[in-house]
Amino acid sequence: MSKLRSLAILFLSISLFSLIGCETDIDIIAPQKDVTVIYGLLEEAKTEHFIRINKAFIGEESANVLAATSGANEYSEEELQAVVIELNKQTGEETNRWILQSTYSTGKEEGVFFSDSNKVYSFVADLNLNSLYRIECTVNVEGENTKIVSAETSLIGNGVSPITLVKPRLANTTSEDRAELDFVSNGEYRNTYEITWQRPAGGMSFTAYYRFYYTEVDLATQVRSRDSLLYTIGTKRISTSDADNTGSIDFTMNPEEFYIRMNTAFDDYNFSNPTFDRIASDTLEFFMEVADNTLATYIEVNQPSTEIAQESPDYTNVNNGIGIFASRYLASTRIKKSPDNVRSGRVFNSASLEELLYSNQVNSVTVLENGEEVPDSHLTSEKGFKVAGGRCNDLTETCR
Repeated sequence: MSKLRSLAILFLSISLFSLIGCETDIDIIAPQKDVTVIYGLLEEAKTEHFIRINKAFIGEESANVLAATSGANEYSEEELQAVVIELNKQTGEETNRWILQSTYSTGKEEGVFFSDSNKVYSFVADLNLNSLYRIECTVNVEGENTKIVSAETSLIGNGVSPITLVKPRLANTTSEDRAELDFVSNGEYRNTYEITWQRPAGGMSFTAYYRFYYTEVDLATQVRSRDSLLYTIGTKRISTSDADNTGSIDFTMNPEEFYIRMNTAFDDYNFSNPTFDRIASDTLEFFMEVADNTLATYIEVNQPSTEIAQESPDYTNVNNGIGIFASRYLASTRIKKSPDNVRSGRVFNSASLEELLYSNQVNSVTVLENGEEVPDSHLTSEKGFKVAGGRCNDLTETCR
């Protein structure tokens, strides 16, 4: 081999080595591509409707740093124009449209994402149960072609058959004489208690719960602080064929769980040196959240997996983007007939209320293996609740 040829091979080897070495310096950030994310739930009973429209983001920083950066996932006013269009279900003809207005919300809980203020979009309208609603977003991001992102949903709501609580039934008496909740019977907590709601057409998933309201009054300042406890009853899903028609949906609750929670959620009251009054409502408010098929499917798909394979399938009804545009409805027993006549919730009967205030109704006991008898009552009397309005007499420990 000639000396010249040897030098040529050496030069080629060095050149190849240099090229191979350069290939290890790889840019792991893929070219940015805009992805529009829409989250909107329309409610027939509301007049102001809010929708989140964001963009997926990518960058050199970690995901946590980017998520905490203001505006990282928001479109500018020049990049996005969005409308909601009302369509006739039968003909598809446009009957109305609303331009979405951007505003900033400050009510987001603290977390990974930036929470001081977040851009949301809204419009004001009375929606029609017999119409179809389409959201259309025109997205014009620098360096990419203009695109249309859209989704459609119908509505669920009261309609011809109101969404009402059928059981426990509202008593046909004045508020002073009502007695609709009987959680104790014959000296024991009831084992089960049936809850039945009238459901609307279009509803697929139903979640029932109730709230207990109470007020604490500072004895020194008379400042009143109102709060509540939420009790989940359960969630049920019906078939697609049943969802096409109105009907009823039944739940079963355990009344004893109410007293258990009351005993554990509150500290014992200092009867010897009280600093506040703890006033209980004698009424429970019942609620039912109704989700349409799109929302119910989205929730179901995103439930935590119990399988070995933890990856969940993607689900979206947004065309040319991701997210969900659907309908829901919140029904409750809060019914106001006139400014001076409010009939709301379901009222405890005297025995159930006396058990809450005085723990004098459940007299059964559980006998342990060593022969010791333990009262079954959860002794909520130690929490110091009172009821306003003169319904109960604390001296005789009775309620009417």
